[in-house]
Amino acid sequence: MNEPYDPEALRRDREQARQELGETVAESTDELDVPARAKDKVPDAAEDRVTDAKYEVLAAADQVRDKAEQVRAVAEKKTRHAAEKVESSVPEPVTERGKQAAEVARRNPVPVAAAAISATALIWWLARRRRS
Repeated sequence: MNEPYDPEALRRDREQARQELGETVAESTDELDVPARAKDKVPDAAEDRVTDAKYEVLAAADQVRDKAEQVRAVAEKKTRHAAEKVESSVPEPVTERGKQAAEVARRNPVPVAAAAISATALIWWLARRRRS
């Protein structure tokens, strides 16, 4: 019926209840500390966003590389076709002279560029003089 009064047991129960209540309050406080919880999540979220952005950039770079390769292939095909068309319509000696001139230009780019600039300047000067 009535339990005997044990002051030591009551103290232990009271201390245990205080400890459990303190733990409960600490857990509740941690859950309600929104800034601290957000701070804990920010590095993870930032790292996730950086990783996502990195993969998006890599995917876009792959697409650009693929498109550039397609454009290069089409340009090369059209250039080859145009060169064949021009070569077939130009007499053989003229074609050979053109190839020789291109080889000279490749071997000596500075003198060829200087000659081209001089010729352009001369033509411009003559055209301007004719208008006056």
